Amino acid sequence: MKAIQYRKFGGPEVLEYVGLPDPEPRAGEVLIETTAIGVNFPDIRERLGVYNRAETQVGGVTLPQVGGLQVVGRVLNAGTEAHDHLVGRKVMALMSKGAYAQRAVARADMLVELEDDADDFVMASVPCQGVTAFLALQVCTVLRPGESLLVHGAAGGVGNLAVQIAKVLGAATVIGTASSDSRRAFVLSRGADHAIAYDSPHWPQSVLSLTDGKGVDVILETIGGDVFDENFACLGMLGRCVVIGSTRGPGKPLAPRRLMAKAQTLTGVYLPSFFQRPDLIQRGLRFLKDGIGQGLIRPRVAATLPLSRAADAHAMLERREAQGVIVLDPRY
Repeated sequence: MKAIQYRKFGGPEVLEYVGLPDPEPRAGEVLIETTAIGVNFPDIRERLGVYNRAETQVGGVTLPQVGGLQVVGRVLNAGTEAHDHLVGRKVMALMSKGAYAQRAVARADMLVELEDDADDFVMASVPCQGVTAFLALQVCTVLRPGESLLVHGAAGGVGNLAVQIAKVLGAATVIGTASSDSRRAFVLSRGADHAIAYDSPHWPQSVLSLTDGKGVDVILETIGGDVFDENFACLGMLGRCVVIGSTRGPGKPLAPRRLMAKAQTLTGVYLPSFFQRPDLIQRGLRFLKDGIGQGLIRPRVAATLPLSRAADAHAMLERREAQGVIVLDPRY
């Protein structure tokens, strides 16, 4: 089979299009002939060696590595008879590695079956980012109907799906932040009620104004740096801040007693931690499958490239050229 492998850490140029033996599914796993492969920022961080640094406290990548976290395809065979019923079925799977290949192994408890007429490229664009957004809004906290939500980086992969998921869950007011006029227009097109700039000097006051001075019930924090600290100026009574990322770095340490004045909660989500709770992963995948099938969630596929051009896909993401998810076609 053909796959994308890297033998050292570095830029997109370390990604090699190579021939490899088919992987063998073990007990509890299935082998999938992939038809579409989603590209995510964690793929880039792995390739750069970020997760192998002691300060990340995440865990290492073993070289050589076939990266990638999400695929759509058909099950070729199963590692145990218990999962033979999946053979021949079209599935959407989330995995820890190995997606950038014409054949990939996935855990049977971290996939969902799809209808034959489901769009492979659309469905391959959502598992990592969509499940992260779902866990943030339904597991790490529970966004209730009628509540308000602030999504930072709402034009990004996790952010724009979080906006849509929040509306499905019945959020009354969804505010998204983004860095440019075009990205804020995209946020509004995904269903947000308001879109603001997080790099303006008084953005927390804008959030307070949009919520009649109460502040929001939930914040999805992806920026970090000074923005992290500023969040608490517009987080309401009993508000919950869920940390998903920190593109500007971690920012200043938070004094825990600061949360006491308004009985607020600070929590975080890191998707690989949930691999030990596959029931929650499957719950998220089913939510996404149903929401897309009903037309309530509209993923954005920014571009489709051949698997052999995975390096170009990574470069596009790093240059922030993709508004949505890049999907790889394993046939080429």
